[in-house]
Amino acid sequence: MNTLRTILVPMAADALPGRALHRAMAYARRSGATLHLEIFDHYEPIDYAGAVFGVEVADRARRDFLDERRKALAEVARGLADNGLTVECDVSWARDPARAIVARMKALRPDLVIKDIDCEVGGDSLESGRLRPTSADWKLIRLATAPLMLVHPKSKLEPRHVLAAVDVAVSGMAGALNDLIMYAAKACITGDRGSLSLGSVFSCLPLGSYDAGFIANTWELMDGAHAEQLKRFAGRHQLKPAQVLRTCRLEPADGIAALVAQNDIDLVVIGSSYHPAIDRLLFGSTAEALLRRLGCDVLLIKPADFDLQSEAPAKRARRLPLIRSRPDTIV
Repeated sequence: MNTLRTILVPMAADALPGRALHRAMAYARRSGATLHLEIFDHYEPIDYAGAVFGVEVADRARRDFLDERRKALAEVARGLADNGLTVECDVSWARDPARAIVARMKALRPDLVIKDIDCEVGGDSLESGRLRPTSADWKLIRLATAPLMLVHPKSKLEPRHVLAAVDVAVSGMAGALNDLIMYAAKACITGDRGSLSLGSVFSCLPLGSYDAGFIANTWELMDGAHAEQLKRFAGRHQLKPAQVLRTCRLEPADGIAALVAQNDIDLVVIGSSYHPAIDRLLFGSTAEALLRRLGCDVLLIKPADFDLQSEAPAKRARRLPLIRSRPDTIV
């Protein structure tokens, strides 16, 4: 994270700093990146007021609504600037916050987006502490065009133990994404205090009744091939054998979640895409299921051509109004 130039931080409506902002501050101090803080908010009754009292009344109420949030956000930005950071702040009227954030990504082209994400609570429940994405989070995860880091409410200032989760059984564009995941995971390591692991799941398990014969032999061959592919991938990225984690599970998401729990992982780096050809590895059933099982931070990496993949759907999508305040830069 030493080469970042711009970091986008979607802020809560009350502008109160969360773990995501503290993470962004740490990265900005190390890299010299500009922090772009932005609130994406909307109040439905103001829209209804336009139909009852007229457009001018609604526009005035909307400006007052945005100004109130801009003042709170500017106060936070001033505090960061006083500590030597370069900060931009903005407020957007957005009926669909996720799409508004994606639109800001496409305009701003940040190197990284860091966002707070909620988690499950409930005493001794098995779900306690697991990530709890909202519907807007799910939409953002699918549509984000930049690397997206989701920060757990109880995360450390910076992750110490990072896991790069890859699928070495794929090739082509999916294989290239494996490399991007590794580069991103390495960049998240802070000096000598952090540790990096490479994780992969062999997701083909043998049937219990076949302990010999053709089916069992085929499974052994596939298992060995996966282990060899992972070894070659690790060697190409100059990782030591002790850094390589491998498990066999029917569900890849279960396998990755198990590696996270067993190795005290703070941050999981995975691929994220809608491309149907690579949905085993990326944001299809595996990644979606994984997010529901984790209790740590997640960094989602997109394929190099994701912008091009998302252009056609974006052109077909209904454009939602996005009214922004005038951006402020505080240095």
